[in-house]
Amino acid sequence: MKPQRLIVCDLDGTLIGRDHKINPADAAALAECRAAGYAVSICTGRSISEALDIIAPLQLSGPGVFVTGAEICDLTNGATLHRRTMEPQTVRKLLEFFGAMDHAVLLLIEMPDSQGPHYMMTSNGPIHAASEDWFIRNKMPTLMVQEPDAKAISNVLRMGIVVDLPRSAEITARLAAEFKNSISFLALKAPAFECHVIEVFAANVDKWTGVRHLCDLMNIDSAKAIPIGDDINDVPMLRNARLSFAMGNAAPEVQRAAKRVTRSQSEAGVAAAVREILSENTKAAASPAPKSLSE
Repeated sequence: MKPQRLIVCDLDGTLIGRDHKINPADAAALAECRAAGYAVSICTGRSISEALDIIAPLQLSGPGVFVTGAEICDLTNGATLHRRTMEPQTVRKLLEFFGAMDHAVLLLIEMPDSQGPHYMMTSNGPIHAASEDWFIRNKMPTLMVQEPDAKAISNVLRMGIVVDLPRSAEITARLAAEFKNSISFLALKAPAFECHVIEVFAANVDKWTGVRHLCDLMNIDSAKAIPIGDDINDVPMLRNARLSFAMGNAAPEVQRAAKRVTRSQSEAGVAAAVREILSENTKAAASPAPKSLSE
């Protein structure tokens, strides 16, 4: 029977903590959810390469959302099913924009003939400690270049820089003013570092557009999608979904965007949300149908 509802989970801060491991209680609850007839998927800012090993214990199949909605990939083999790359002209302008700030520019690139996306970093400035920490912990290689070639520029899923907090507001304000509707962007606070990761995507790319495309591929009404997340990049899907859950460890503005708040990641908040959903579904199924006027 085709699932009628979809539970879609963020990874960092939602399903996993700094140890990059899924709480067994969360895994068990998601398995229970699938047994009850729900579809389960992932919606993360990570690329498929940074996520496959982490989600392997969940034994999920079908499509998932990656790179904050810029890409839909198969959860079993990592194959790309859909992607939204940035306009080459916009990428070139952003390389000049960020490069003039004396920061290394980070690009996530997926060539049509490659085995998944890979990172490229320009030599405009020093690598931020938060970037080094991410690449080391996730065992992700990156290619240092003075300037990306034309082929790379035509296949950019995401680009950006890492900046200390005092400069973030100024840079994001300039991005909004100079690039207007030609891009989507956000500033994520890096755990354990006083900095923001400023990420830029093609226009109209976010997690909610990713979830909607996911639902189209799965033939599920997007009104039946239930997202669970914790960070600022989760806000579009938490706000637009009919039912959504913010984690207890989420910032106040993220919690305000969601319809409900669950426990924190360390307290198996995904499991708590899932059991709340299943309990309400059981109660609804057990309630007698309303009598028609003719009865």
